[in-house]
Amino acid sequence: MLTLPETTALRLHATPRGHRLDFTIPEGRYAYVYRRTENEPWCCVARNACSPYVDSRPLYQETKPEYVVCFCDGSGIIMAATPIVQAR
Repeated sequence: MLTLPETTALRLHATPRGHRLDFTIPEGRYAYVYRRTENEPWCCVARNACSPYVDSRPLYQETKPEYVVCFCDGSGIIMAATPIVQAR
């Protein structure tokens, strides 16, 4: 299993538009936002994302999605990731 260093905190807020994610992008890195719901694999919902990022995509289940932000270098290799957070 690949072990990545955890980097900046990931803060998740419920808003009328969707779930807002706040994070800090390390210098020279690109942020990829991933989401998963119960019994589903991780799905990339944003590439080269900015913070704050608002996930306004509909959920097809009444579940609490989880999010993680991975930080890639210029060649697309994941170098670090935030801790996983779950919507409440």
